Amino acid sequence: MAQTAKTQPSRLTPSPKALQKALEQSAKQAQRLADAYGVVVPGIKPKAPISSRAAE
Repeated sequence: MAQTAKTQPSRLTPSPKALQKALEQSAKQAQRLADAYGVVVPGIKPKAPISSRAAE
């Protein structure tokens, strides 16, 4: 039985394509929320460089 469980794809683990799609949707949602509240999201580069960050 242990061998059968290893060879079948798990229903709980999404495919790499599904993971990538979910990650992109999450990033877009985070960016929309950040834009709405005027916050910079870590890991997402702002569209225009911020002069105060360039000085660091």
